Amino acid sequence: MGNCCTHPETNMPETIEYSDPMTIQIKEKDARGKVLRRDEVKFHLTGPTSQETNNFTFTNVNFFLSACVLPGLDPRQLVNKDCQDGVVCVEHEKTLLLGLFDGHGKEGQHIAKFCGSFMKKYFIENFSIFLSDEKRAIESIIKECDNELRKNDKNIDSTLSGTTAVVAFITDAGMHVASVGDSRAILGTVPNDNSPIEQAPPSSNPYVRKIETTRQLKPIVLTVDQKPNHDLELARIEKCGGKVQQLTDDYGNKVGPFRVWQKNGVLPGLAMSRSIGDGLAKEIGVISDPIYHYFPYVPFRDQFLVMASDGVWDVMENIEVVNFVERYRKKCLKRFGPKTFPVRPQNATMAQLLGEEARYRWFGICEDEDVMIDDISVIVIEFGSLQPEPSQLPAITIDRKTVEFNTIDVLRDQKQVVPGVVRGDAIRGSFIPAKDPNAKKARFDPKRGSYANKEDEKEEDVDAECIEGIPFAK
Repeated sequence: MGNCCTHPETNMPETIEYSDPMTIQIKEKDARGKVLRRDEVKFHLTGPTSQETNNFTFTNVNFFLSACVLPGLDPRQLVNKDCQDGVVCVEHEKTLLLGLFDGHGKEGQHIAKFCGSFMKKYFIENFSIFLSDEKRAIESIIKECDNELRKNDKNIDSTLSGTTAVVAFITDAGMHVASVGDSRAILGTVPNDNSPIEQAPPSSNPYVRKIETTRQLKPIVLTVDQKPNHDLELARIEKCGGKVQQLTDDYGNKVGPFRVWQKNGVLPGLAMSRSIGDGLAKEIGVISDPIYHYFPYVPFRDQFLVMASDGVWDVMENIEVVNFVERYRKKCLKRFGPKTFPVRPQNATMAQLLGEEARYRWFGICEDEDVMIDDISVIVIEFGSLQPEPSQLPAITIDRKTVEFNTIDVLRDQKQVVPGVVRGDAIRGSFIPAKDPNAKKARFDPKRGSYANKEDEKEEDVDAECIEGIPFAK
């Protein structure tokens, strides 16, 4: 029997599990958003394409690592979706390099793989720089990866494809973190005060359940999501000849995130202001310079680090991720188990369990918006000390904050129009090459990068095929 949980429990159960196959009720809507009917859709879930576990001891700090990549899928099974996420984990001389990539565009899968291979090699060959100048090293590994990728365009065309990157260089003293795009890293730590356990705000998603924990942890965000409507990012893009707009539907409604466009063109439509790859966007103000932060490690207070793609952050708040990991991490395997369902803490790593919870929440988005489930990648590093825990935890005496951007609601020259949408998503963008045989029976949807079956078109939607063959990078 598959799950059919349109009204799950209010509180997350102690014996959590994720089963296969799955049955959901997808709303069929007209172009104005009116629900016409609900379709019962049954589908099988994908297992991890990549998993890793390892244990490291640096001086007095013990690190346990788990990593997992869950490929996205189309519940309607109209499209065989390639997984475009990737991770890399390298231990070298009592240090650790972690990288997580969320590719986009036609070549996103190959670019994410390229980045993992490049950074592993670069880290070993330039290790002395990581020891002498960590900031320069971690910034260089991302910028040099971008340079090498775009020089390599005979093998991988990165003109309209690219990836996010979040990279962490970890020692027993702290975490050096840099990122481009909207993949994110957070730290779960015990705060100085004894305030009540924080909970996420209520959600309309019926697959979201309240996560109860026995102690308070605080999420510290280690990266900054880089969006083109952030003040400094917007100024740079406009100075370089680009423009930042949302798409607009037939009824004048804004659709999806702010995107980067050529002044008088329909490309590239990138929904981030920094990335690896994306050659066309690099001509109009998108850059590969990462935003760097250093966070000293606070023994006994810092509990774990979580790095994840937006397949997690689109459906979970930072505090929900922290509370979920805190509740289940001691029950999870310290090695990855067999690829089997149902997935439970007893047969899964913490990274896989977090990925499964994120995917479970995507079912609610699929039911409401008729979209594909995004790729989900997760790295979890749990910290432990070889010293006995003191009766009183050390005070946090350092201010650990990230750079802040001001967000601007860009209203100028809002004329980028996309005809009526059937299957939609306000975050992602994807691409059907004009020569792809799927383009004859499916079309790109500029909202979440999903596809709509041409046979299901509504009468007022027939002009939507004009956007076939136009690549919208993420």
